[in-house]
Amino acid sequence: MQAMKMIHPRHFSPLLGVGGLVATAILLGVVRGPAVAGGVLALSLVGFAVGYALRRTKGRRDGRVLSATSRIAAVTAKADERLVSLVEVAPEPVLVCAGGRVVYANRAAVTALHCESAEELTTRNFFDLVEGKDREALAQRLREMLSSGRPAPSAEVDFLCRDGSRATLDVSYLVTEFQSERAIVLLCRDMTERKQLQGHLMLADRLASLGTLAAGVAHEINNPLLYISMNLEYVTSEVQRISGQLGSGGVNKAAELVPQLEALDRPLHEARDGAQRVKDIVRDLRSFSTGGGGERVWPVDICAIMESALRMARNEIKYRAEVVRQYAETPMVDANESRMAQVFLNLLINAAQAIPEGNVPNNEIRISTTTDRAGRAVIQVQDSGVGIPLDVLPRVFDPFFTTKAVGKGTGLGLAIVHRIVTALKGEIYIESQVGSGTKVRIILPPAQGAPQAAEAKPLSPHDVGVREERRLRVLLIDDETALGTSLRRCISRYLNASFVNDGRQALELLRHDCGYDVIVCDLMMPEVTGMDIYEELVQSKPDLSKRMLFMTGGAFTERARSFLESVPNRHLDKPFDLAQLEAAVRSVAAN
Repeated sequence: MQAMKMIHPRHFSPLLGVGGLVATAILLGVVRGPAVAGGVLALSLVGFAVGYALRRTKGRRDGRVLSATSRIAAVTAKADERLVSLVEVAPEPVLVCAGGRVVYANRAAVTALHCESAEELTTRNFFDLVEGKDREALAQRLREMLSSGRPAPSAEVDFLCRDGSRATLDVSYLVTEFQSERAIVLLCRDMTERKQLQGHLMLADRLASLGTLAAGVAHEINNPLLYISMNLEYVTSEVQRISGQLGSGGVNKAAELVPQLEALDRPLHEARDGAQRVKDIVRDLRSFSTGGGGERVWPVDICAIMESALRMARNEIKYRAEVVRQYAETPMVDANESRMAQVFLNLLINAAQAIPEGNVPNNEIRISTTTDRAGRAVIQVQDSGVGIPLDVLPRVFDPFFTTKAVGKGTGLGLAIVHRIVTALKGEIYIESQVGSGTKVRIILPPAQGAPQAAEAKPLSPHDVGVREERRLRVLLIDDETALGTSLRRCISRYLNASFVNDGRQALELLRHDCGYDVIVCDLMMPEVTGMDIYEELVQSKPDLSKRMLFMTGGAFTERARSFLESVPNRHLDKPFDLAQLEAAVRSVAAN
C-alpha cells in the first residue's frame, strides 16, 4: 500500500481557515440564501490558493537564502586559502607580530633570516630578532601604531639571523586583526644584497679616488722621504767626523766641537718633521681606503676631516688653484670619519678637475664652515672652475652619470656623496653657472650624544717627575727586528723592556713568566699572530690577556678587523710616537 503523504505543519493554518469559512458559508446560505453562500465559499478557496502559493514561495526563498549563505562562506574560505597561499609564496618577507611575538612568517621571511622553518621564528619574541641598536626605535613605532591604528612609514631595520649574520630589511607596517587579536603586519623588502652592493660601489669609488691621487700622494711622500734620508746621511757623516776629532784631540778638542754638535740639531728636527708629514699622509690614506669602523657613527670634527682630505688632495689642487679656508665655529656631527673624508675628497677632486692647470693665482677653491640658525653644521666648497651646464645640473647625482672623459671619472662620486649625506639626515645642494664655477653646500644635523671625552694627554718622555718609582716590565713582540729593537731602545730609559721577534718564542716565554705588567704585541705576524697569542692567553692565563696592548700597521684581513672590534684591549695604529706608546702602556698597566 502506498504510504500516505504527510501534511507539513505549516499547511495546517490555511486549512483551518478555509474550514471556518466553509462553515460560515453554510450558515449564510441558510440565513441569506445560496448565492451569498457560494460567493463566500469561492472567496475562501481563492484565499487558500493564494496563501498556499505564498507559503510555498517563501519556503523556496528561505532555502535559496540558506544555500546562498553557505556558498558565500565557502567562497570566502577559498579566498582566504588562496590569499594565504599567495603570501606564503610571495618573493618578499612577510611577518605578523602580535603581543610581542611573531605569530606568522612566510617562506621568504624564513629564508631571509636564515632559518629552516617558520616555527623557528613563531616561537620567539619579536624583538629578539632585531639588532640592538634598532630595538627601542622599533618598539616605539609599534606602540604608536597600536594606539593610533594608523600605518607607519617604511624604514630599514637590521635583523639578527639564526646563524649570527645580519639581514637588512626595508619594512612597511599595517595594523590588522589576526586570530581575534590586534596585530601588526610587517611587509618587508630584503635590502641585504643591495646594501652589500652599495658597500662595494663605495669601496670602488674610494679606490678610484686613490687611483686619481696615487701619483700626487707618491710625490707628497717622496719629497719628505728624500730630505729625511739626506739629513740623516748628513748627521751620520758629521757624527763620524766629530768622533774622529774627539779621538785624536782629547778633552781640549771637545769644547771646540760643541758648536758643530749643536749644528746637527736643525737637520735632525727637519728629519723628524718630514717623518711626521709622511705619518700623517699614511694615516689619512689608511683611514680613507679601509673605511675603518664600518658604518658606525660618532661625534666627529668636520674641520679636522676636511684638513685630512686636503692633505690627500694637495698635489691635485696645488697646480690649479689656491685654497682659501674660512672655518667658523661649527658643531660636532654624528658621522663616520671615513665616509665624511670620502665626501670631502670627492668634492675637492671635482673642484680641482673643474679648473685648468697653470693659472693658480687667478683661481681658488674656497672652503667654509659655519652654523645655521637651527644649530646645524654647514660646509661649503666653492670653486672658480668651468661650471656645470644648466641641462646637466639635474643629473649630477645620478649613478654612473659623468661629463668627464673616459678614464677621468666613474660617475659614482656625487651619487655616493648624496647617499652618505642623506643617510646622516643631511641635505646637499649644488649651484653652478658655466664660466663662473660651482658651489656645493652640505648641511648636517649636530651630534645628539655628548662628545667623546678627549684622551688624556700623553706623558712626555721628559716628564720624569710624574713617574712611579717602580719600573714597569714590558714585553715587546714584533716580527720586524729593527722596529722592535728601536722601540726597546727608546722606552728602556723609563721602562724595563724586553723584545722578542717571534710569536712562538713569545708564547713559550709567557708560559713560564707571568710577571709582565704590559705586553705590547704586533697584531699581524707570520705563523703565530698577536691574535693567536691573545686567544691562548685567554684560555690559560686570562689575567695576562687583559694586559695586552696591540700595535697594527693596518687590519687588512676580515679576521683582524673583527678581532679589533670584539676585544676590549687597546690598540695603537702605526706609525705612532714615543709619547703615545708610553701613555698607552701606563694606561694598560694602571687598569
